[in-house]
Amino acid sequence: MNRLARLVARHPDLSVAVFFLVAAVVFFAGALWPPPGQALGGHDMAGYYYPAWDTVREGLRAGRITLWEAEIFAGFPFLAQPQQNTFYPPNWINILLPTRAGVTLLMVFHVWLAALGMYVFTRRMRARRLPAVLAGLGFAYGGLLTGRLWAGHSPVYAVFIWTPLLLAALHWAVEQRSWAAAVVAGAPFGLAILAGHIPSFLYVGIIWAAFVVYLLLTRPGERGHVLRAAGVSAAVGLALAAVQLVPFLQFSLASERLATADYAFATDYSLPPAHLITLLVPEFFGEPLRVGYWSVPTFEELTYYAGGLAVLGLVLALRRPTRLTWFYVALIIGGLWLALGRYSILYELAYRFLPPFRLVRAPGRAAFLYLFAASALLAHTLTVWRAMPAAERRQRLWPFWPAAVSVLAVALVAALAATGAVFMAIHPTDTSGRLWHQIGGYSLALVVIGSGGALVWAYLMRPDGRNPAPMATAPAGGLSRRVRRLALPLALVVLVLADTWSYAHKMVRLADTGPDPVWTDGLAALGVEPTGRVLPWGVPLFSQNGAVQVGWPSVFGYDSLEPAATITLAASVPDPRSTAYDILGATHVLAGGPLGDFTDGERPLTLVGQQGAAWVYSRARPMPLSRLVYAAEVIADSSTAIARVHEADFNPATTAILATDPGCALGPAPATAGTAEVLAHEATRWQIQTRSDAPALHVLAENTFPGWQVTIDGHPAAALTAYTAIRAVCVPAGEHLVEWRFRPTTYLLGAALSVLAVVAVVVAWRRD
Repeated sequence: MNRLARLVARHPDLSVAVFFLVAAVVFFAGALWPPPGQALGGHDMAGYYYPAWDTVREGLRAGRITLWEAEIFAGFPFLAQPQQNTFYPPNWINILLPTRAGVTLLMVFHVWLAALGMYVFTRRMRARRLPAVLAGLGFAYGGLLTGRLWAGHSPVYAVFIWTPLLLAALHWAVEQRSWAAAVVAGAPFGLAILAGHIPSFLYVGIIWAAFVVYLLLTRPGERGHVLRAAGVSAAVGLALAAVQLVPFLQFSLASERLATADYAFATDYSLPPAHLITLLVPEFFGEPLRVGYWSVPTFEELTYYAGGLAVLGLVLALRRPTRLTWFYVALIIGGLWLALGRYSILYELAYRFLPPFRLVRAPGRAAFLYLFAASALLAHTLTVWRAMPAAERRQRLWPFWPAAVSVLAVALVAALAATGAVFMAIHPTDTSGRLWHQIGGYSLALVVIGSGGALVWAYLMRPDGRNPAPMATAPAGGLSRRVRRLALPLALVVLVLADTWSYAHKMVRLADTGPDPVWTDGLAALGVEPTGRVLPWGVPLFSQNGAVQVGWPSVFGYDSLEPAATITLAASVPDPRSTAYDILGATHVLAGGPLGDFTDGERPLTLVGQQGAAWVYSRARPMPLSRLVYAAEVIADSSTAIARVHEADFNPATTAILATDPGCALGPAPATAGTAEVLAHEATRWQIQTRSDAPALHVLAENTFPGWQVTIDGHPAAALTAYTAIRAVCVPAGEHLVEWRFRPTTYLLGAALSVLAVVAVVVAWRRD
């Protein structure tokens, strides 16, 4: 015990880091090593991240990087989607451990890093140790964690929690006044981007840019150092992430999100003004796991509770504001105003004049600025008040503080009464469940505000003085005095943990990671190895990537970035008998129920089998993934080309549609149809033997994308786009070997930039 006390006294910051780690492990204790087939839950974790991370794991353990996923979207540029996390170092834990354990341990790491990062940042901003600990706990376990655990949005949480370390690194680099320090400060910047959810980095970037402005305003004699540190660290961070950023930017230009990014899309999941009450009563509208959730979707985009103590900190800060206080207050106001989205003018202005806002949605995420700033402000304001002489503290806080806490408590009671009256007026026959839940939420808020107000008062009124001597040398009775001295800090820590954990901990649960039964039952009903693509019809969105898990190539998939041309073609006529699905090589339809409406008419579906949750139908005009055609129509406009696809006199089995002249002679069709036999197929390589008595167009029903290169008999050929979305190439008469390879040179450019940035950071770290 004495040795431990001396260690704590000698390395207090290390002790804080260990405490944060222990807290994170305890928080996730029930999910640290899930049984096979389960992982830390959430619909996106089970339906998207887990299959993606498993794919990354299998590829890296086999010594390769997965560039292309052939099982979804008729071919998908897997590495261009940042959320697969191939290049994010913390995610490499999945190489060493089963993914089911890696999912939880990754969250343990990020929750620990969130608390430690906020502690480090607030300490750099001169906060005392205890307030910095409280800020770290509120930041790590607040509403951001609650919502992202519910949805399984690990990368979203990971991106956001790098924020305090970004600011701490920049502040350190400014004070160091060296190029080397500025280079090193780029590391957390790059890691935040590599964490995966790049749209969320928009709000991290806003905080970072605001902090740069704050430093410029508060350090007028050091503006050159500030600008240099900011510019160098940002450039290094972007270069570090270039290995992921370059493919992402290339894919974004061809994604469905860019094609549909209008104002209505951009303001999906805005924070309704009524949801501001959740900053004080987090479960005012319920929660989706136990009691139910009865507000606008989506729960995870609207939860940014920072804790009751953070609200008290804001009240206390406005009593004696500093320049740093106003910085945090500006972030709070700006963040909440942006979060209102379509309910306010600010987001509309941002959408109109700031291009990044056109490519993201969920304005509610801007409320993260509140979570960050309110947590940091708590540490700052408690430190500011403790720095004042005791007599001045008492004079300034009495009777202000008891009155402020009382007014806040009365406001809560009044809000409760008003809520009850309104609720009963709107729901006169259904008041018991929801109203009692809201009463409980208000009651808990009253307890937190009341006990928090009392503890803050006790902390601020505690006499100044040095810490007592270490326990080993303490006089008789020293132990009891030390325990009494630690009681107040411990009570504050327990309050913050109880407050945030009561909201967040219920989201720690395990979920099944296997494919939706519709996929396994569908394969069983099919009874043979699938040779073409499947068209999932009515299969739930979060289950679409079951195609990857069972190895049944699909026309569709589930991803926030979708290949626009393929999706536009596939969705052009909402009928599983559509010609578009012939072109995309769909031989079967998989459904979660009978499709009697499509079993008659032209080219009807035919039931192959039904088992469990799946109905499998064969399509009337199945077309092979690799085939030859002898005629082509040139239609430059994509919408006109798709309309032509669906005209009654058009036959995709004999004719292709191209955007430009193929530059080669085609046909006439020979008496004996040619063949295009697939000799070998891997995700990034097709090897096809063509035989034909006439020159033809080889059509490969896989998504076209920059980086696919084609050769004929080893000689480069011109890749063409057929039917607006898939690949084609001219082949002469005779027998030829056609080889398609995915060799994206832009990926190499991004990788080269990242390697140079890593070398620069390592060299700078050793020199600084």
